[in-house]
Amino acid sequence: MKTIKALLIASGLTLAAVAVSAQEAAPAAQLSDFAVGDTIVIKKDHERYLTGEKMSKWVYDVEHTIQQVSGKRWPNGILIRGIYSWVGPDDIINKTRHPAAAAANQEAKQQAVQDSVPQEKVEKDTLLQANRDTIETSARTDSVNIRTTPDTVQQWVVQDTVGEPFVVTEPLKEKFACDRFTIGLRGGAASLMQDAEKMGKWHVGWDAMLDLQYAHYWKKFGKKMQYGILVGLSAGYARSHLAAPVDDKFTEKTVSGDINYTVQSEEVKEFDGQLQLEVPLMFSMIHEKGFFMNIGPRFALPVWSQYNQTISKPVIDAYFPVEGVTVHNAKITGQVTDEQADSNGKWKASTLNIMLGAELGYEFTFKNKNSFGIGVYADYSLYSLYKNDPTQKSLVEITELPATNKPAVVNVTSATDSYASGLGFFDVGLKLAYHFNWWK
Repeated sequence: MKTIKALLIASGLTLAAVAVSAQEAAPAAQLSDFAVGDTIVIKKDHERYLTGEKMSKWVYDVEHTIQQVSGKRWPNGILIRGIYSWVGPDDIINKTRHPAAAAANQEAKQQAVQDSVPQEKVEKDTLLQANRDTIETSARTDSVNIRTTPDTVQQWVVQDTVGEPFVVTEPLKEKFACDRFTIGLRGGAASLMQDAEKMGKWHVGWDAMLDLQYAHYWKKFGKKMQYGILVGLSAGYARSHLAAPVDDKFTEKTVSGDINYTVQSEEVKEFDGQLQLEVPLMFSMIHEKGFFMNIGPRFALPVWSQYNQTISKPVIDAYFPVEGVTVHNAKITGQVTDEQADSNGKWKASTLNIMLGAELGYEFTFKNKNSFGIGVYADYSLYSLYKNDPTQKSLVEITELPATNKPAVVNVTSATDSYASGLGFFDVGLKLAYHFNWWK
């Protein structure tokens, strides 16, 4: 070897130049040039794996075996056995098919090491390398420390027979702490009423919410599930309605005697809606396969509430016992005006509504480590400050006595204001979200 080296130097060539020439002589690397089980060496001028992690110096000094050709995440990559990291076809030389280029690459690398370190260090490295083949296969069982890197790679730091640390890397999936910012949309079926008396029939409505959320996840520590806390701010609109007939009787006392009223209506429809803010404080879990679950309270704060009410075909009859006369839907008994029959108003909104929410779904991780999630959610109100007292009166009320040639004064009240004893909230629907992830 020394003779060959001296001849090369005398002729003005270096081992590095020979390595370059040998590599250039080899045909351009293609994925089809490699197969599982082939022996390869890593080119000295390639410093990083496809994952972006920097290669350790020792990987250039040994032969490696191909574990897998092509993968889902790295379709043009090659997985190296023992290291369990991905490289590209241009990063390696197939020693099985191009032994001359591989030999020149290794010789040049070794010469560069000898030129840059003391001779005793070279001899020590040679001794270290003699033991690394066996260390490689037992690295997991002999590990004495575990380190993590930001590129989904776990490193086992082991001691070889001469006491030098030796690193074996293996890719793992999101075993690190993570900060996440999420932009999401959710919507589905909803109802504003939790508790009601004499309400008629409530019909489920709908809601739509925009979610801005932040979550922090801790390290998995080898477990399949990662845990974190989710907070944020959501804004949206919810709407539901009721439908109820009116068939009510009551008596007004006057100085001239009682008047018995009968109030009937074919149907009353009321649509109740509110703009609301929600502040979640939820426990969050992500499985390594992409499934996620969030569960915890949401604090709902209505910022604007209103109703629209329509009364169909109202009829007011009055019976005068003293005279024994029944007046049917005449002005003297009072009538519902067109404005009253189709009215808008605002009802007393809850100042605070505490809901228990749960979300389940699946997220897909992109190559840039951000992710897209899809799932279902459900919220149910546990506590509300809405405390209107229920009433037994009709939605149509005659509050003043009739006078000669004048109709009675008729008041029409909101079904929500009249009959709700507690205004809560529940909803269930579909959730879409895009996650920006920062792995630590």
